[in-house]
Amino acid sequence: MATLHKYNPLDIALELKPRDDSNAEVWSQRLFTSEDEKQFHGVWQAAPGVHANLPGQETVVILEGRATVSGLNRESIDVAAGDLVFVDAGEVATWTVHEQLRKVFVINS
Repeated sequence: MATLHKYNPLDIALELKPRDDSNAEVWSQRLFTSEDEKQFHGVWQAAPGVHANLPGQETVVILEGRATVSGLNRESIDVAAGDLVFVDAGEVATWTVHEQLRKVFVINS
């Protein structure tokens, strides 16, 4: 049965999630996982630093902070609060966080 959910993404309690490919702390909380475990929705937060090897396909809305996101081809974009970001399937992103960053994410694997 379908259900509706409403969250304030700035108030969601996050869990510390150490990553081998991050040189600073990362916190996250999954709010939804599809039955086939191929789609995830949640909130992710990262301290300033480099957070590498984050595969697409991912759609995010930046809630707080600032970062530079670069891909395998070395292209990069600067993102900040209010931005909508798409990382294509097959891309692997590196997030260089300049100010603590919080984002809502949807990942399709």
